[in-house]
Amino acid sequence: MTILLMTGNWSPSPAHRLRLEQLAGVGQVVVAGDEAEALCAAETAEVIIGHRYLRQVLAHAPRLAWVQTSAAGVDQLPVAQLAQRGVVLTRNPLNSEAIAVHVLALLLALVRRLPETLDAQREGRWASPPAMRALPRQVLLMGLGAIGQALAPRLRGLGIRVLGCARRGTPTQRALCDGFIPAADWRDALPDCDGLILAMPLERSTEGLVDAAALERLPPGALLINVARAGLVDMPALLAALGSGRLGGAALDVMDPVPAPDAPPWRTPGLIITPKVAAYHPSMQRDFEAFTERQLQAYLQGLPLEAVVTARGETA
Repeated sequence: MTILLMTGNWSPSPAHRLRLEQLAGVGQVVVAGDEAEALCAAETAEVIIGHRYLRQVLAHAPRLAWVQTSAAGVDQLPVAQLAQRGVVLTRNPLNSEAIAVHVLALLLALVRRLPETLDAQREGRWASPPAMRALPRQVLLMGLGAIGQALAPRLRGLGIRVLGCARRGTPTQRALCDGFIPAADWRDALPDCDGLILAMPLERSTEGLVDAAALERLPPGALLINVARAGLVDMPALLAALGSGRLGGAALDVMDPVPAPDAPPWRTPGLIITPKVAAYHPSMQRDFEAFTERQLQAYLQGLPLEAVVTARGETA
């Protein structure tokens, strides 16, 4: 059995690799430094940890039985293809808390006008106090997966009323919110929400979901935060809404493609852009490595794995 490691954000620590070898056997753990090494190791791989070259190696991995991705979202992975082959896919459930905290940081930065204050600091100006924005009274939280479930109580802790939106709201998900909106009715809820937060997967049906018509239905001065996928938002429509003053502010942790240095998003007032860092926290790698080791131990013992993804891309 070969365990193929191909995490893209970091190199496996020596201690982690040692612990994996203690579980699986010396010589059974292969770290792919590039695509060629991944393709070579895929021939005997039963387990893949990470997803950096997953699409490339999938056709060359006849023995593959389990993929442990380092990502929280799986909408960009070949979920259906894995399911058709009977390969178990498990996601990374560890970063939801960090993403929820990042949403709060973005929200408060918009409300307290921190970008303008930092601009004045860089210019050496003791600026007059800007007109502060009010916290949203009610937000539509689109997506009640792990991120949405971590975020809803934090928003409510700030006194914000949360309407959760999902295809099917489980009793647990609904209990975390002040109200529930079926996914089919999300546009009808916009006029009553002065905040819109996106924490949902990107699919064909959700591409460009937040378009000019949706932004127009939000109350004047509303705030938008996207920590999900860039394709959910019609970027020209967003820039137009910010430029007209219709939208009070927006914060994006995702951009695809990343704009050129002279592109309008970088200079749009009221827009905060963070470079896809919402999931990052000091113990990110250590936590994932420890989780992976527990998962591998369970796999080798024939025990149930955590965070198994269904053929529909949902957590079982």
